[in-house]
Amino acid sequence: MYGSETWALRRKEEVKLESAKMIMLRWIMGISLLERLENDEIRRRAGLVKMTVRESRLRWYGHVLRMDDEEGVKGAWEESVRERRSRGRQRVRWRDKVKEDMDRRGLVEDDAFDRRQWRRRIRQTTL
Repeated sequence: MYGSETWALRRKEEVKLESAKMIMLRWIMGISLLERLENDEIRRRAGLVKMTVRESRLRWYGHVLRMDDEEGVKGAWEESVRERRSRGRQRVRWRDKVKEDMDRRGLVEDDAFDRRQWRRRIRQTTL
């Protein structure tokens, strides 16, 4: 998951990534599929919480919004390329995925400045 906050994954890729994580966790803990344990039970036994790429992406976005204006990362985020996008289906951009994640959770940029509320709202597991 290292660096996942900057990935612009499609839903299909998110599902594959979550599956791979659970396969590795089962292997590390020595749990067979024949034991028919649910993923939540395996995470509970391992002492882990479910961390999604979406949550990671929104957490990083909150950091970027709270940065000083002089920071290079924030400057790169606020600067947009003025070039027209090509015809046809567009590639998924990180900016678009963040907007989609925020819309799903009913968040606006101003929410990020209250860290406690931001963390609580991005950790909603029902979405």
